[in-house]
Amino acid sequence: MILFTSDLDRTLIYSKRMMEMFPPISETVEVEQKANETMSMMTKKTAILLQQVHQQTLFVPVTTRALHLYKRIHFMNDLDPAFAITSNGGTILEKGQPYDKWTKTLCRRIEDSSIPREDMLHLFQTFKSDAWLQRSFYVDDLFYVHHVDVNVLQQADLHAIVQEFDTHGWYVLLQGKKLYFMPKVLTKEAAIEYMMELCTYDVHIAAGDSIMDYGMLKMADLAFTPNHGDLKNKQPKVLSNTTYSPYDGEAFTQHLLQTVLQMATQQTVV
Repeated sequence: MILFTSDLDRTLIYSKRMMEMFPPISETVEVEQKANETMSMMTKKTAILLQQVHQQTLFVPVTTRALHLYKRIHFMNDLDPAFAITSNGGTILEKGQPYDKWTKTLCRRIEDSSIPREDMLHLFQTFKSDAWLQRSFYVDDLFYVHHVDVNVLQQADLHAIVQEFDTHGWYVLLQGKKLYFMPKVLTKEAAIEYMMELCTYDVHIAAGDSIMDYGMLKMADLAFTPNHGDLKNKQPKVLSNTTYSPYDGEAFTQHLLQTVLQMATQQTVV
């Protein structure tokens, strides 16, 4: 059995903006909706491929999305995977329900390795500026996402923030216009490692597009990252187990899923 852990946004599903940037050659289908507006899409071909992959592997979606935003992806709800990981590793879902043992374990790890949220926020007050901070979200009682004006936030100030919070057990990362503040032990790979104890598999394949997926890709037997992702530009070290795809957008997703399906079929035959 293949364990296939994959990021969602910009790896398997795409926003309208991404679809416009990398136009697919086949018809698209909606996979996420908000207030009657299409939020995310796949092509019909990749949707069918993912359904087949789900049937022949242990497919585990892994996302930084908050739990309620993951549940908004109706395509994933219909697939109903045995496991899913949300909140950047903060929540493991088993058959759609949070796995409480992991939640308790993670809470202990956070308490033991980083300053409390209240102290973190107090420290952040000494760095933040209304000139670049636009709005903030606290995700699933675990981490913060700050929307910032990247034209105002200076690299020197960002570097100082990253260094200061690192000493207090918090990881700070700027992704596009989003500035993440996370306990350093809150990672996708930590949740995957814990989940692995609950399942049986022979080969672990992983896929993701961003630096937040680096640890997940590194731990896999075989991994894939798209040309449109930023992981290849931000990674501390080139991963020998990872295929750095020449494909962008849905072309990458199609090639990824076809490869996983082919491997799963070969494994079944053997």
